[in-house]
Amino acid sequence: MKKTGMTKALVAVMLCATLMCSACSTAWIGEAEQIVAALIPGIANLVTLVATLSGSNVSAADLQTVQSAGAQAGSDLQLMQSLITQYQKADAAAQPGLLNQIQAAMSAVQASLNGLLPALHITDPATQAKITAVIGILLSEVESVAAIVPLVSADASPGMMAVAAKQVKKQPPLTASEFVTSYNATMTAKTGDAGLDHATAGMRIHLHGKVARWASAGLLK
Repeated sequence: MKKTGMTKALVAVMLCATLMCSACSTAWIGEAEQIVAALIPGIANLVTLVATLSGSNVSAADLQTVQSAGAQAGSDLQLMQSLITQYQKADAAAQPGLLNQIQAAMSAVQASLNGLLPALHITDPATQAKITAVIGILLSEVESVAAIVPLVSADASPGMMAVAAKQVKKQPPLTASEFVTSYNATMTAKTGDAGLDHATAGMRIHLHGKVARWASAGLLK
């Protein structure tokens, strides 16, 4: 465990150094694309889970709240996908503006997820714990990725760069693969509630399409 922690810390430091030495570096883009691609079904599964439990452990009002927040977060993440694609093809003059738009979309996703838990009124302990854990891992990954954006921006002030670098060192984002693994473990962890465990059993997310996973005999996530 200690070795793993030291390795992640070293990766975070190297990431910060790379981005700060080359503000226009696009090395983060490929990973960010995959993370966003994993976040979208991750949020969709949260909405599906709440809808499945609606009428038993989740009220109609809570379902509407989650559906609304999930739709907004999904829309903002899809916008991010489009903006990231544009960023890859843009010239140096256009990239800062696109980064600002990416950051705004990421902030909107954070706001949607942050507002969920205080708005819910789930009384069943197992359901409450599951929903809280799933929202928590989604929000943690969004916040970690959002912290990187100022490091990439050429317009970032030294103060913003210092704060962002400190945040990335403190909470480096999981890679897309790590996020998928962590999300799946959280979503499918047994609670002892048969109905809840049955509902979450098939809600894993994947980095690759079904055809690619089938062709690899299930080796691809």
